[in-house]
Amino acid sequence: MTIVGPIAGGKGVVSARLAALLEERGSTAVLVDVDDVADMVRGRGAGTAWLWPAAHAVHGALVAGWLATAVDVVIAVGNIYDEEEQRALEVAVPAAARVVRVVLDAPLAVTWERANGDPARGISRERGFHERRHARFRALLPAIPADLTLDTTTLTPEESARAILAHL
Repeated sequence: MTIVGPIAGGKGVVSARLAALLEERGSTAVLVDVDDVADMVRGRGAGTAWLWPAAHAVHGALVAGWLATAVDVVIAVGNIYDEEEQRALEVAVPAAARVVRVVLDAPLAVTWERANGDPARGISRERGFHERRHARFRALLPAIPADLTLDTTTLTPEESARAILAHL
């Protein structure tokens, strides 16, 4: 499963709630967030060191590793928007694996307010960066594969997670 969306679109909180619901049903779920992989780069970080393509490749390999285990559901989370980012993930997924693609969406005004309200966020609280990343998501959205698209401005994280669960 992939869960993609803009910065502060709800990916982290929805995927965590989905994993908890799966656990309540007796399933094992693993969350693999490309941002966590990128955070492994120290110093200047993946973004400033131009290592985002490498972070996506490592993310795909990590997802593949988990898919090769007895885990029931692997939830790949992140900014998996363009063809290269999608390919880095898809190349790692076995052909027989069932992939459910979820897009979470929210407008810039909402994601900006969410990001600013979260003191744990870093660069996503810088207005120019946030706007550029959101514009990139919006521009690439028509080409992002989706089996389910949810508006996180009208659905709570709980409702979003339950909608995804019902789609499985």
